[in-house]
This record gives sequence, structure tokens and C-alpha cells, in this order.
Amino acid sequence: YNVLKEVAPSHGLELLFVSSDQDEGQFQQYYGKMPFAALPFSNRSSAQQAKSIFGVRGIPSLVVVDALSGRIVVSPDESRREVHQACQRGEEAIETLFRGWLEKVPPESASMLEILALSCQEVETKTSEAKETVAANTKSQQYLAKMKEQDRKKKPPTPVDPSARVKGIFSQLVAKGMEPNAAAVEAIKQATVEQKKPSVSTKLEEGTIQGTCENCAVEIKNNTIDMMVEKICQLNAGDKTKIGMILSTAKKYVANVRKDPSNPRFRNFRLSNKVFDRITSNPGSIELLTKLGFVVFHSDIDFVASIPLSVDLTLMGDVFDKLLTKYSS
Repeated sequence: YNVLKEVAPSHGLELLFVSSDQDEGQFQQYYGKMPFAALPFSNRSSAQQAKSIFGVRGIPSLVVVDALSGRIVVSPDESRREVHQACQRGEEAIETLFRGWLEKVPPESASMLEILALSCQEVETKTSEAKETVAANTKSQQYLAKMKEQDRKKKPPTPVDPSARVKGIFSQLVAKGMEPNAAAVEAIKQATVEQKKPSVSTKLEEGTIQGTCENCAVEIKNNTIDMMVEKICQLNAGDKTKIGMILSTAKKYVANVRKDPSNPRFRNFRLSNKVFDRITSNPGSIELLTKLGFVVFHSDIDFVASIPLSVDLTLMGDVFDKLLTKYSS
């Protein structure tokens, strides 16, 4: 539970303990060691009803449920064995098991989770970059207008947890009688609009754009890509699943840029970003991405990967689709 809450904080993962203890004392003694929520011991009728609905025939049992649709994702017969094996193999196996569960949720729920994850990633990146920029006093600050003295004295607003905000809006809408799937879509929409509202109004002065520009073409030679893929497999102890993870993660960034091509926040990603780390943690991945049209450069804060304005996003998306079909099969 603790591992998955850290790995996937935007997915709203929750674990609910339903007790089969004989009395309140046993319940408190056992549940006192647990970090997650529990159904009150006094509510025995709901406990019995839950066991009947989810087909629980013995203890311990685990049922994985999609909260948006209410569907059972993994039955107790499957989950108990899977969790036991994953816990024996360690944190990476637990994360792999969780990703497998996500692939089983209904398509509409999967889309909502992906949108929410991207929204949370954007907020996290903006907040982190803002703090580091102020601390490092970077050169880019010379192109910004100086804030007024009274603005400097203002305490910066505390960033809102986007996943918690979505949950709050979702609960309010459901309480008002809205159907859960519709409420989930509306909650994500409202939370996204709120995130885009600037918390601090900073006036920028006109300036001269400095730097260089180059035309980037997505040119792929099959033998070159094949060699790179083979190299990555060798560097990762022959694990071919790493190729699919690299390509699928990069494709999500491309898809995000295609939704809003003029937004620079979607085109630049710090290599230390938790999501982009799925790519950079695999030796040889950066070389592959640069061949596919990405550009990597160094800023005053971090190394940054970028999708240049000159890249044909439609062509790049098609390229990733073909590579995923070829190397993920």
C-alpha cells in the first residue's frame, strides 16, 4: 500500500479493511497496525453485504475494484496469489502488478486516470521548477520584469493537491445526484480549469529572443533503430519490456503536446521528473529519443528534454505507433 501510494499518487488508490474479527477489541488490536482506512466494526451488516457482493469465501481476501464504474477488476481468487508473489519479489514487482491491474480497468476509467496523472504531473513540475528557479537565481530571471516590492513580501500560496481536489469535487457532484462516471469527468474538468488559473499575476516586459533555432526532422532508418533497440536490451540485461516502456512513455508526451502545441510547458520536460525517469532510468534511452526527434539540453537547473516547434507532431506520433507495434509484440 505504501509503495503504490508513492508510485501512483494521482490515481486515488485507497485500501479499505473489512474485519472478520469476533469483537471490537480484536479489531482494534489488529487494525491499529494498518496505515489505511477501515469499515467500522459496528457496521456488521455492511461487512456481510460486501463479502457477499465481492465473493469473499475466506480470509485474508483482496478484491480490486474500479471506484468510478464499480466493476471488479481483480477477483479475490486471483489477487491473493498475485499480491503474495509480488510482495516476495519486492517493490518493482509490486509496481508491475499494479500496472497490470490498471490495464484491466474499463477504457473510460483508464482515460480519466491518464488525464488526471498528466494534470498532476504538470502541477508538480510547475511548482518544483518555480521553487528551484527562485533558489538558484537563474539567468532567465533577467528577462522577467521585477516584481513590485509589496508582491515580494507576500507569502506564496500553498499549492493544492490536484488529486485531492478532484476527489473533493467528485464527492460533491455525486452527493448532488450526478451519475458517477459523469461526475468523474466533470470533476477532472473543473480541477483542470482551476489549475490553469495563475496564482500570481506577473507582468512581463518586452524583450529580445536570444538563442538558436534548428529544423528537426523525424528521420528513421530501420537498421539504426534496430541497433539502438538491441543496445538498450543488452544494457538492460536483455529485458525487452524496457523498450515498450520507453516508447509508450515518450508517446504520451507527444500526445500531450499535440493537444496544445503552442504551450511551452508541454514541450519541455526535466530529465529528473518522476514520469520521465521511466525513460532516463534505462541506459541508451536518451540516444534513442534524440534519433526520434527529441532534443536534450542543459539548463541552469537541470537537464531538459524538449520536443522542438519545428517537429511534425503528426508524423512523430505515427512513428511512435509503428515502433510500439514492432517492438512491443
